[in-house]
Amino acid sequence: MKKTCTLILAFLLSAFAVPAMAADWSYDFDNFSDVFGDNYANSTLDLTLNNLTWHVHGVMPSVAGDAGDDWSNSGRSLRLYGESKKDRQLGPEMTNFTLTTPRDIGKVSFYIHEHGRWPASYDLQVAWILQWSPDGNSWTTVGDSFTASDETKFIERDVNHANAYIRIVRADYATFDYTSVTSNGKITNLDDLTITDINGGSEAPTLSTSESALDFGNMSIGQIGKKSFAVTYSGKEDVDRPTYEITGVDESAFSYESKPTAVEGVDSVTISCRPLRRGTASARFVATYGNLTTTVTMKVVVKKQHEDIAFSGGEGTEDDPYLISCMEDLQELSDSVTGTDRLPQTYEGQYFLMTDDIDMSPLENFAPIGNQLAGAGTENMKSFSGNFDGDGHTIYGLTEKYTDANTVALFGIIENANISNLTLANSNITGSAAVGGLVGLSVGVSTIKNCHVASDVTVTGAYYVAGLCSSTLNDSGHLTISDCTSAATVNGDFSAGIMSTNGQTGTVIERCGNMGPITAQNYPAGGIMGFVSYASTTINNCYNTGAITMNGSDYFGGGIVASAAMLTEGNVITITNCYNAGTLTGQSFYMHPIIPANNLLVDYDDENNYNHDLLTMSNCYFDSDLGSYLELDGTQATSESTMKTNSFTDLLNQGQDYGVWIFVDGKNNGFPVPEGEVPTSINRTNDVVTGNGQTEMYNLSGQRITSAPASGLYIIKKADGSTVKVMRR
Repeated sequence: MKKTCTLILAFLLSAFAVPAMAADWSYDFDNFSDVFGDNYANSTLDLTLNNLTWHVHGVMPSVAGDAGDDWSNSGRSLRLYGESKKDRQLGPEMTNFTLTTPRDIGKVSFYIHEHGRWPASYDLQVAWILQWSPDGNSWTTVGDSFTASDETKFIERDVNHANAYIRIVRADYATFDYTSVTSNGKITNLDDLTITDINGGSEAPTLSTSESALDFGNMSIGQIGKKSFAVTYSGKEDVDRPTYEITGVDESAFSYESKPTAVEGVDSVTISCRPLRRGTASARFVATYGNLTTTVTMKVVVKKQHEDIAFSGGEGTEDDPYLISCMEDLQELSDSVTGTDRLPQTYEGQYFLMTDDIDMSPLENFAPIGNQLAGAGTENMKSFSGNFDGDGHTIYGLTEKYTDANTVALFGIIENANISNLTLANSNITGSAAVGGLVGLSVGVSTIKNCHVASDVTVTGAYYVAGLCSSTLNDSGHLTISDCTSAATVNGDFSAGIMSTNGQTGTVIERCGNMGPITAQNYPAGGIMGFVSYASTTINNCYNTGAITMNGSDYFGGGIVASAAMLTEGNVITITNCYNAGTLTGQSFYMHPIIPANNLLVDYDDENNYNHDLLTMSNCYFDSDLGSYLELDGTQATSESTMKTNSFTDLLNQGQDYGVWIFVDGKNNGFPVPEGEVPTSINRTNDVVTGNGQTEMYNLSGQRITSAPASGLYIIKKADGSTVKVMRR
């Protein structure tokens, strides 16, 4: 009997020596609001859910009565906000849902759906990832990222690790710039989270790094710094080692070298940092091992080598221009023109060259380069007079909020300046008067060439507002704007896509187009120009396809020019080879798809009898499908379908040595754009394909075309050796 009891006791002891399998864990979030309490979405909390502790930030429970917030079992769900609003931000922590109670973890599964009650969430969802960690510090991504949509998705990931942690975070969690956050508009709903036990299965492959972030601190331009860390991996069949890459906007500032160590399954990685521009540079080192990924973030703050070096280098000459490569360089330029820390500098006759795209979003309110922010009066006008070449780069994330100030734009005031090859995108500019996307006020003889304002830019003001350039000052100079476009949303009176108002005789706008919507409350609004006074103005080879809305009842609206007044003999408005296909909406009687000539009528009983000595129009067209308008001398109505054919570009190109009007796939909704430089004979003769001593045609494979070309893309080679891509339809 004693022996029997001993055997039973031994059996029981042995049973207790075997670790108990953890039961599967699940949570449906139906009572999450009770646990979460009265907290905001940006709150940081540690919560116990079904005996497991979770660290949460940037989350909220669905609200009672939010029908449709739970797509899996008709209850309630968890909101993942995707970001945290900056003005309530407690620190640089972004949305996460992290298990801080380690346990054996097999499969992790849940449902996701985009938030159904907030329209700002639609089509703005961010990508999420599931990660696991052996210690709560080093994290490895399991499987691909996932993104919510308007269809319920079931997400499942195999973790298969004992005594592990997990978390759900943004896919770009490691590098997301929380300081640029302005809203909570990317909500994902998550529900029915389940964690199964490993149940005796083999552990999954592992991948981890000894460091999760490398901070190179402050370095000078061109200086070299190095840091090393270990990558540990195991368990993946048929994969000898992880693969590595560096990604991110500033990846060129970093490089890596990896090699195996004497320890199996451990690589040594050395990161070299050699920044070539000022500002903060960041990137990610990404290790991939089968379907596992892990990242190491890298950051460096780059200073000048010497404080007496201007910008990111250069001497300001045409051969050695000042280099503009980062937000700090633009700040320095703005400060020096304004005279923030020293006497104002105009940079007359000096040259600037952008070397990279520049993100301005970390700045809450950029001061325009040249401005009148100090108050009214010419003594407070600070002008930029240099030559600024964007070299095809983009400035984005620009915010300017000066509701009571004039001359608000990227360049507030230019004088005898040249701005070229620059794009402004994803920006918001607000001022009182003389408000533009690129330029607020132009003085003297200036040029703006090949500059563009994108559709995600908004320009708002009370008066004289334009997507590209607001105004010119009445003086002896003139402004030339060429090869520019605006797709910005423009709000204000005396508004336009390209230029609000002109007071300089001799101003020329050529080969430009507006595609963005323009809204005026009381005073004129035009597609290309809003208002002309006292000044001869030439508009040639321009178009408008943006919608123009006039909310006032007595003022003017025009597809090309909105209004002209106070013109005298010798001051002529010339509009040639232009078209409008944008809608004009409003109560005003004085609207026309090209220009309302009512101010210039000789006989007010004859709307077509305008003063041809003050207004000259030729070869201009408007979309007849948009309404019934008078065909003033030099204008003609035609259908939208015709405007999208070669016959229409032939009409626009007539009388010009080179056909600037071409079709570019994916641009301007199928309407032509003035971006070509092809002999007009291309559409009618074989001069190009036979060679006339001036031009030759090639296909995209480089083969010379010697017979009449079929429809398609071609390369035209001119006598000077330059080339241009054109489309023949």
